[in-house]
Amino acid sequence: MMAKPIGFDQKVLLHHLDFTANEARRLERKEMYEVLDNFLRADIKGAKSRKNAITMLMKIWYLVEDSHIVIRDRALEMLPFLKPEEKVLLHWCMTMLAYPFFRDLIKEMGRQLRMQDTVPSQVLGKKMKSLYGERRRVEVATSAVLMSIKSWGITELQKNRAYSLLKKVEIHSQELLQLIAEVLLTINDSHILPIELMNNNVLFFPFHYNISASVLMKNKFELIKSIDMTMVELKS
Repeated sequence: MMAKPIGFDQKVLLHHLDFTANEARRLERKEMYEVLDNFLRADIKGAKSRKNAITMLMKIWYLVEDSHIVIRDRALEMLPFLKPEEKVLLHWCMTMLAYPFFRDLIKEMGRQLRMQDTVPSQVLGKKMKSLYGERRRVEVATSAVLMSIKSWGITELQKNRAYSLLKKVEIHSQELLQLIAEVLLTINDSHILPIELMNNNVLFFPFHYNISASVLMKNKFELIKSIDMTMVELKS
């Protein structure tokens, strides 16, 4: 069996993501590499580490999969009008779409934090190895994701290498709620979910939000109502 790809191999900083997203709105691909290389020099001295960081930033915001282009373009349109904590939500969405490893780790973290206030990094490491194999790269990537989201102000490191949630970010904007719904449906294999499972979803554990049927635009989502639940589907 082939090993699952990981790709998330170093800490990603929030101001690097902000810069990449801002530049992605106006620059061609070749220019992006040059501009990012210059910008990252202040924080990342080694050429190899800088190249890795550029690859990751480009994958998150620029060289996205075809099926994620519409989401990315809408996120870029919203970007200039958002508060800093709302921008974190955009980076969260785009990183989840770009890296299944990131998604799998935060899913486990969200699950654990639903049951307790702190989650030991050891527990998360064990889970990721069960999914991705007993590889050194899995350890490196687990640590990279944990250090990234800590540096984004989402989690806090407690004693005994356990993480806790710093505080939940309130999300009220209708556009952002629609974005959360679209991301959840995009990463769900069947592209259909009960509206209840969209709210309080473990993948969005750092955010507090409420998606109601009225929030979901008619032209983007299909609402299928039954007696006891409302299913939401992405229109093809």
